[in-house]
Amino acid sequence: MTLAELLPSLRIALRPTLDPRIWPATARWASHGDLTVGGVRASELAQAYGTPVQVLDEGDVRRRSGEYRAAFGPDAVAYAAKGGLVPQVAEWLAREGLGCYAGSAEALRTAVAAGIGPDRLVLSGCHKSVSDLEEAIACGAAIVVGSIEEVEAVAARASTPQRVLIRVLPAAAARSRKTYGVRLGTSPAFAMVEAVRRSPNLVLAGLDCALGHQLSRFGAYEACLREAVAFCAVLRSRRRIVVPMINLGGGHAVAYQPGDDELAVEAFAKRLRAVSRVTAERYGIATPRLRVSPGRALLARAGITLHRVTEAARLVVVLDGAVPDCLPGAECTGRHAIELIGRVSSAPMQSFTVVCGAGRPVAAQLPADVATGDLVAIAGTGAYHQRAEHFVGRPAVVGVSGGQSRTLVRRDTVDDLLNEQI
Repeated sequence: MTLAELLPSLRIALRPTLDPRIWPATARWASHGDLTVGGVRASELAQAYGTPVQVLDEGDVRRRSGEYRAAFGPDAVAYAAKGGLVPQVAEWLAREGLGCYAGSAEALRTAVAAGIGPDRLVLSGCHKSVSDLEEAIACGAAIVVGSIEEVEAVAARASTPQRVLIRVLPAAAARSRKTYGVRLGTSPAFAMVEAVRRSPNLVLAGLDCALGHQLSRFGAYEACLREAVAFCAVLRSRRRIVVPMINLGGGHAVAYQPGDDELAVEAFAKRLRAVSRVTAERYGIATPRLRVSPGRALLARAGITLHRVTEAARLVVVLDGAVPDCLPGAECTGRHAIELIGRVSSAPMQSFTVVCGAGRPVAAQLPADVATGDLVAIAGTGAYHQRAEHFVGRPAVVGVSGGQSRTLVRRDTVDDLLNEQI
């Protein structure tokens, strides 16, 4: 018989320390097997808000935002709000000096209300509506354009000089499935630049890149940067066009399990600056400003989702909802760390298949006595908690900090859905 079996109260002390690369910075084990985040007990959050409930650690979001800002400098980091933008989260980012790559008119309005200035706002996405374009023009945000048709659409609506970023694809993109944008150094790329220059209503603000997801090595970014700077040099020498800024996008790797690689932000920033400077000097042009627009890398670790077990049998555990990041095709699908919380178990750990909504099942080590009604916490779910899709029973999103919690997004109910349809 093990010590943990003889003295179950010591089980909490024997539990491995929560990996700060996977769990929120403030996550700690507490008495009776509970978990605290932002100084708030997870069991209390589950009781107050029901399950599933998505929890965001404000301190973690702001700490990670500060790391990026310190590494890249002021006005060089913008949050890629692909999953939407909650007002309070936008305020956290604004206080840390970050900009925002918004995907809709609604997200732009949220960012402006939070205090993010127009010089740090960008409308991105390959399916912009007329209202999206009009909102971006009205609030002074830059607009990413990926085709001649988009250039013409923006120019037709802008009455004053409108900043645009041209979406460019490096040579490596030819081997990928990316289709939005123009290949660097090709005739369509030069034609896009010329179309912007010819329009009296448009101003070329820079080049915009998107290289992929879950990238932990610098190589792809370095190759793209060299190619982009070379393109800038050709524009400068042949057409007297100066490109002031290059955005290398996001796609920065996030750890979901112990041993996973993640992007070393400070080293990454230093390396990119060096590559940009050396390449620009080689071609005899001024070094373009660099910007990055991480999304998941800023928020994923800050979020956890609390679930109740609805069924546990034959090494399969079924939860009462979907994990935000457990989406078909996502790089993190089926890889989230999961912990039993709210009670101390002396049972041996066993491999379970955890079923969470329609996503791919997650393989997890849980105590063998996990049972219906147990509470579990799933790490790394902060990135897509803000998705705009409406569905019955959409979980509440709760912010925690300093021992306090507050509702960021309230839970949707059947009555809410019926009222929307009336």
